[in-house]
Amino acid sequence: MNALRMLQEDLSRPVTEIALNVGYDTPSAFNKVFKKILNVSPRDFRNLGQVKQSEVIYRLSKPNDNRETKMKLNMNLKPEVITRPDVHYLYFEKTGPFSEIAPLAWEEMLPRIGTYFEHKLISEFLGLSKIDQNKKGEEAMIYQAGVGLLSKPETVPNGLQYQKIKSGKYARFLLKGPYPQIWIAFDQIFKVLAESQTRLRDGFCIENYLNDPKVTPEPELLSELLVPIA
Repeated sequence: MNALRMLQEDLSRPVTEIALNVGYDTPSAFNKVFKKILNVSPRDFRNLGQVKQSEVIYRLSKPNDNRETKMKLNMNLKPEVITRPDVHYLYFEKTGPFSEIAPLAWEEMLPRIGTYFEHKLISEFLGLSKIDQNKKGEEAMIYQAGVGLLSKPETVPNGLQYQKIKSGKYARFLLKGPYPQIWIAFDQIFKVLAESQTRLRDGFCIENYLNDPKVTPEPELLSELLVPIA
């Protein structure tokens, strides 16, 4: 991940220097491993553009070998363009590979919002993910597990944070199936957006969970996946 960040952040920095910086003895060894893992050379990755670079990073974040990777995604491949309203968002944040930290973030967040459950103030359950271009390595991969509220909270529970997600335009995809498929789905989503030359805007991708996993069978789970677009 450090190599990806270096290639993104400093276009004038030689690939040879980056290879040595991340611990390779020769640029050729670095290029060989890079291309084997990502199917593109370091130089080609640098020239991919924002959408395809994000696609590559999300691909690295998804599970490598489990039953979800072998299942066909049940997802619409033609996005609907929507505009979401402002949302009051209460959340717990972690950094690292999304598929690994997302379940941990939800485990930390859910016990802290009991009061909001009791008073029926929750409007949505939302997971947010983003690659922070100003950070390096796994610290650049930010995941937030949280809830949308009907109004601004009077107090913020210990360990949680609050922000107002401003209204914006999104490309909307609907995924039906187990939650671990979300990261595989985002990989496909970025491919679709790249092929259609859709321009992204800065912001978090959103997972909006549309039914209750406690009472809904895994194959019937619905997740609204949203990518911020210009």
